Amino acid sequence: MKRKFVKSSLALMMLALLFSLLASMPTAASVSAVKPTRTRTPTATAAGPTATPANLIQKLAIPSYVYPCTGTSGCYWDQLNNGAPTVGLAIINPNSGPGASKDQNYADQTVRTQAKGILVTGYVHTSYGARAAATVKSEVDLFYTWYGVDGIFFDEVNNVCTTQAYYQDLYNYVKSKSPTKNKVVLNPGTNVPECYITAGDILLTFESTYSSYLSFQPDAWVNNYPASRFWHLVYGTTQANMPNAIQLSKNRRAGWVYVTPDGLPNPWDTLPTGTYWTDELTRAGS
Repeated sequence: MKRKFVKSSLALMMLALLFSLLASMPTAASVSAVKPTRTRTPTATAAGPTATPANLIQKLAIPSYVYPCTGTSGCYWDQLNNGAPTVGLAIINPNSGPGASKDQNYADQTVRTQAKGILVTGYVHTSYGARAAATVKSEVDLFYTWYGVDGIFFDEVNNVCTTQAYYQDLYNYVKSKSPTKNKVVLNPGTNVPECYITAGDILLTFESTYSSYLSFQPDAWVNNYPASRFWHLVYGTTQANMPNAIQLSKNRRAGWVYVTPDGLPNPWDTLPTGTYWTDELTRAGS
């Protein structure tokens, strides 16, 4: 009798447990009403559409619109050259282009700067796509013939896709000049559509004051490409604000940068000096 009582009790206990489990299960209606947990999409911050690591190593690219010099006190070209390897790109601009005749001082300066491992590009303006391509190409030819440059800096670049073919043609022309010395820099000075990414090796997408840079936001498509494809120029920047300008440029995926206290009408006729310069080199290159 005792063994039968144990079996019956065990059976009743198991049956009660089964009913309890069934009662606790959600119905089909309650299951369909449960909403899945959603992962919150991060929003862009003031630092840029997609933050990049704070230790992005940058290069300085400098619009060096100063006359060649070497060995003299306060020579900006010597200062620029001594900033290598963080300084990685310079521009020669004899006369809003190559000029009417060769200037041997620029030719010698190009050789000195290239010897430091710095790319030297020649300045050619395009009048936002309105300048005849044949005229632009003739100035490209002179820069290669007279100065042996590493590429071309095209200024006054338009920022609409209707003129992309014009710049694509210029890009192809520069590439045909040399198998290695053929860097193409485009300067619209502002955001451009993604169609321009094939027309330039480096796109200069910001050129303005520090106060304007605080609210600048790159287009989201730049996140699809290496930071080395983008360059920001920030002028009118005090020494106190320079570190923030460099950090913002890192966050905004600018692999090339230059920050200066100089301002209009020509922010590019000097270089920062003293601790401003050495601190900028350190912050950009680390």
